[in-house]
Amino acid sequence: MSKTSRSKVKSAEGTTFLQRVLGKARPKTPIEDHNMTVLVIAPHPDDECIGCGGAICRHVQRGDRVHVVFLTSGELGLKELPSEQAWNIREQEAREAAKILKLASVEFLRCPDWTLGDAIPLASQRLAPVVRRLVPELIYLPHPQEWHPDHKVTFPVLMGALAANGSAAPRLLGYEVWTPLAEFHHVENISDVMDTKLKALGEHRSQISQLDYVRAVRGLNEFRGAIAGRCRYAEVFQELAIP
Repeated sequence: MSKTSRSKVKSAEGTTFLQRVLGKARPKTPIEDHNMTVLVIAPHPDDECIGCGGAICRHVQRGDRVHVVFLTSGELGLKELPSEQAWNIREQEAREAAKILKLASVEFLRCPDWTLGDAIPLASQRLAPVVRRLVPELIYLPHPQEWHPDHKVTFPVLMGALAANGSAAPRLLGYEVWTPLAEFHHVENISDVMDTKLKALGEHRSQISQLDYVRAVRGLNEFRGAIAGRCRYAEVFQELAIP
């Protein structure tokens, strides 16, 4: 099949053949519904920008209220400093990024960095009242196949919080940070908000001074745009099922 003919092959719902083959994309995007309450769960400050900063911007454009909760404050990202000082620096960076993203609120649970897996009950206990108070219709979190141990256990932390609340399960979308998704179900065109996403990421100065996250994010989102979204920049997400 030629490039021209392939781009014209569409399903009845309008999803391109290429999107379905590469990502099993569905025609519904993460932000079709307006006026939602959205919660982003980030294991560390900067994960919210890297994994779904563009989608956050799109939600805000549509009038949704987006809240971010940080499970840890990433103290090991500044391991040469005392924990309290590292917390303060990284939390202030997150607040500055939140202003750019126009978040409705940010909260910091200060669970242990890197060893979150040893504190799942504690993290669930701290997260439960946040979920109960906000009643989000959509939650973004790292996908469970992420390499980083704190990212891996974010899903069971959320499951514990939902179980404690006994509330109806919201829609869950997994985002990518350290480990690109092998399978995804949603592609979000973030071309028009990419500059805002990168500006917010740039507020995490203590981290981008150690690793060029801006270059990494631009490259990943450009790849996703070229291959999955047929646009300049895109983010992809995996629909997560609750066991």
